[in-house]
Amino acid sequence: MVINPVMTILGWSLSLLAALMAIPCLFALERSTTGVATAFFVSAIITLFFGGALIFASRGERTVLNRRNTFLVTTLVWVVIPMFAALPFYLSGTLNSPVDAYFEALSGFSTNGASVFVLIEELPKSIILWRALLQWFGGFAFIIFLSILVSAISIPGSSPLSKALARSTRRRMSRRVRDAILSTLSVYAILTGLCIVFLWFTGLSAFNALCYAFSTISTGGFTVSSHGAEIFENRMTELVLMVFMFIGSINFALHWAFFNGNRRAYFDNPEYRYFIYVFLILLVTMMIMLYLETDFTFIQSLRYAVFNVISFLSTTGYQMDPVAGMGEIYWPIGALLLLMIAITIGGSTGSTAGGLKLMRVAILFKLFTQEVRSLSYPSAVSVLRYSKDKITNDNILSVWALVTFYAFTITIVTLCLSLADVEVESALAMATATLATAGAAVSPELVGQTDPAHGIYGYGGLPDAAKLLLCATMILGRLEFFAVLALFNPALWKR
Repeated sequence: MVINPVMTILGWSLSLLAALMAIPCLFALERSTTGVATAFFVSAIITLFFGGALIFASRGERTVLNRRNTFLVTTLVWVVIPMFAALPFYLSGTLNSPVDAYFEALSGFSTNGASVFVLIEELPKSIILWRALLQWFGGFAFIIFLSILVSAISIPGSSPLSKALARSTRRRMSRRVRDAILSTLSVYAILTGLCIVFLWFTGLSAFNALCYAFSTISTGGFTVSSHGAEIFENRMTELVLMVFMFIGSINFALHWAFFNGNRRAYFDNPEYRYFIYVFLILLVTMMIMLYLETDFTFIQSLRYAVFNVISFLSTTGYQMDPVAGMGEIYWPIGALLLLMIAITIGGSTGSTAGGLKLMRVAILFKLFTQEVRSLSYPSAVSVLRYSKDKITNDNILSVWALVTFYAFTITIVTLCLSLADVEVESALAMATATLATAGAAVSPELVGQTDPAHGIYGYGGLPDAAKLLLCATMILGRLEFFAVLALFNPALWKR
């Protein structure tokens, strides 16, 4: 097996990670936290050494990915990159456990948002910036690697790179792919810049605007304080976050097409329309529940419903907890169930959001309606279509397989967490949110555990075995199962 392409891509990914470490390193130096700056500098040197060694070892070889290498490099990137990204957490002493450091780094890189930190506001600013930067980097990396995976697994619809890839054959494919990646990065950077500016205009400090923009456009969900209270101090901040959470959960191929002159790109895409329909259905249902089961006014119910539904549907995980008249947080059970459904559905394919993805839910819905129709017209011949494409049996089998693995994984992870003394409700919420890359959505307030002496209080209180289990769940959820599971298929390695 030729693994030079795998080594090359992994080497460049590590080298880029090392370059990113320079940003919080310089920031720590500016704030005179030399201990943290040293941790970032040493981490960058170690990461650059390994990245450079991989590039040097594979120099002069052609970087052409076959099916095996595609699955292998995608999985390795999401396993290995967080190992090096965790070094600043561990070397700076902000996390003394290697497992905790890996959990935090993987959660950031996979845009999951689950955190082992309890008092985030007491962390060095450079560490907070590193968490946000990891999510931004992980979000873009997922867009690129998803585009590569689309060619290897059966997913209908357009990938982010397919729109940006030049059709001309005069240039080599490697050159066209490089240009497509840079073009997609420019769209990602423009949207991030716009989010930073708008958040800053709403009154957030420049640092908070930067961190929240990184975490929002990547639908990651890391906050700069334990409860993210600063984002609810201004209605305009809420509005800007809602807009960019929505943008982050839309296929980046559509954003690229819009920025390149196709103003109807969104409305011509069926998945975008499905997103709007699902959002409106969940919004109205949530608003009715909050209005009937809390003492909120109609306007308050609408505000809480809009923010939470877009946050959970995009799998970002910011929470606007409803507070009852006595000053206690109160979530109606129906609203909690609705939020879990939202993060399970997730955003669009080609976006940074997690969950099952709307395209798969739409295919299942079309299949269901076809089966119901066949009861009335058993001899009728109908063809399922997604947009203008025919839905093949391979597409249907792929969707059913993923949904089956999805449900099976939630069940197993819930059972295992329950064995680690996590209450069943909390275990189910953690399993569902982690698999949907929406770990930030689960808080002690959401699952009703506000007393540290009562069971497990947040991710930081979990045993190491449970944290490692959730790490594996994060990788499975981020890579949508097949890239990881395919590596365990002996037939893949025989060809």
